[in-house]
Amino acid sequence: MEKDNFDIVRAQSPKSYLYTSVASTHLGEVASKIISVLIAQGRQTAKELSQRTQLTLKSVKSALVSLIQLGCVYFWQDRDKSTHYSLNETGLKILINSGDILNHITQEYGEEEAEVVQNVMELGHIKLEEYLKQFDQDKQQRLAKEKIILRLFNEGWLKMLRDFDNHDMNDIWNQLFEDTMKKTPRSATTSEIKRVAEIIATCKEKILKLIENPPTADLYIHEHGVKKLNPELVLCFNLARFEKHSRTIAFTNLAKSRIGVLSAMVFQAGLKSIESNSPDLTHPFLEIDGLLNGPGDVDDFKNGQESGLVAEKRIIFTAKDILRSLPKVLDLHGSIISNTSGVNVKREYPEDDNDDNSVDATTKKMKLENGHSLATSSSTFDSSDDNDDRKLSIIQQHLQLLASGTYTKFIIEVSPGRYTVSFCHLSQAVKQFNYESLIKATMKDDTFRVLRCIKQLRLADEKSIAQAVLLKEKTVRSQIYQLVKANIVEIQEVPRSADRAASKTFYLFRYKQQPSYDQLINSLIFDMGEIINIITQFEQENKILLDKCQRVDVEGHEEEYLIESELKTLHSLQNRKIKNIVRFNRIKSLWDIYNL
Repeated sequence: MEKDNFDIVRAQSPKSYLYTSVASTHLGEVASKIISVLIAQGRQTAKELSQRTQLTLKSVKSALVSLIQLGCVYFWQDRDKSTHYSLNETGLKILINSGDILNHITQEYGEEEAEVVQNVMELGHIKLEEYLKQFDQDKQQRLAKEKIILRLFNEGWLKMLRDFDNHDMNDIWNQLFEDTMKKTPRSATTSEIKRVAEIIATCKEKILKLIENPPTADLYIHEHGVKKLNPELVLCFNLARFEKHSRTIAFTNLAKSRIGVLSAMVFQAGLKSIESNSPDLTHPFLEIDGLLNGPGDVDDFKNGQESGLVAEKRIIFTAKDILRSLPKVLDLHGSIISNTSGVNVKREYPEDDNDDNSVDATTKKMKLENGHSLATSSSTFDSSDDNDDRKLSIIQQHLQLLASGTYTKFIIEVSPGRYTVSFCHLSQAVKQFNYESLIKATMKDDTFRVLRCIKQLRLADEKSIAQAVLLKEKTVRSQIYQLVKANIVEIQEVPRSADRAASKTFYLFRYKQQPSYDQLINSLIFDMGEIINIITQFEQENKILLDKCQRVDVEGHEEEYLIESELKTLHSLQNRKIKNIVRFNRIKSLWDIYNL
């Protein structure tokens, strides 16, 4: 990227910096310029993009085709046949998370499944029949690929590409609203406010009908009694499914830090059992500007979604569901030493084998056909059942522990033995816990105490804060300065005189959660873009050496063809890249948390 353009993009916005850097690294210079203009200017035609990027119209259109296929750009054709393009973050987020996606698919399913997902992500979307044609010579391999794709589709990692996936939801909403407005005439008996409310309700129903799952008959076919995917389907990667997995990891880590490792593993197994049916992190209603604008509208909508899924029993799990998901090698025996009710649980000790008077409680007599009796042990038949019953009992106690939190209830018992998860509540708890941990780790303990005091008092001056945290006013003033400097705490000026004289003015301090989170998110996004450009910069500085290493005759034989100084430089570059990628992934994991 040219230095002038780079400085402009860097100063434009953190998101522009990150997305333009990602596009430049993976998709090329032309794509990065188009992405930058779309972020800065919004909806643009191809001609406008050509003028603003100073690229030829032909190269812009060619790049737009690829960007649309990869899910990085939306398009929309107006009634006057003019086509507008806007940014689609889905494809860029897939590029950012591609490594973690493939790593998880490999661990959870296998390398062949990861290969299929990688092919889909590289191409943006595939038509199933055309993708399977390459395996026509080997019927066994084609059958295996069909099974892999069917499994990935059923578990939500692949989804059917539909028309609205390539259109911005705001454009769809505006057209629906305009059409419905024309079909709903004004009436003398109906106020304009009520008329608009009815139009909005009608448009919401149309949007929900548009995004509802297609009928099963369109998705599957039966061939010789075998269920297969319809070969005419066009498939793409489902980013929402990976976001659910990231949410599961974040919730599990919170449980691990608050309760313990084993309880967190039980919680993770419960989350995994309902992961595919859990609510998406995004929804068309959340993407439409101005639709959920009132205070609390977003939370009410998300809570309504969860209540509907609970009513349908789609996000409810039991101890048996967890037992199926837990690793077989995990030994939970002795992990709970008391009931949640407070009654001590006695640990069982094996009886002395040398005691002749001891009687095995599990010994029973079996009557044979000849009338004689034979002592048998019921454990031969029931040991596995007893073991499962013991595990279920321990799992049930872990679940009671997770449900009995005083501040953070990880699960909710909807009926005896049946549990669900409040995703909205836990998302807020995860964000708050990680934010406070960051403050405590990067600033002093005194700063953390002052911040918690301001949060509790909501609006306070230096004197009241000093009295509450038992610190000197000078110390409190210093810590407040650090918080204000970091845009964590806001200042409110309170004048005591009509002329607002500075000598008679005092200041109050308040903490607002969402602006603080937004500031942190922007910082994380900017740092991610900075790391990508650091990697690009030192690779450009050593371009000659890296090009030499990529030659066919040199690759794999570096020690033979490179001199000692080149080997040292190459080793240093690899270490620098690994360290920066680790930093990038750590920051990205925090960014994922604040996208919940």
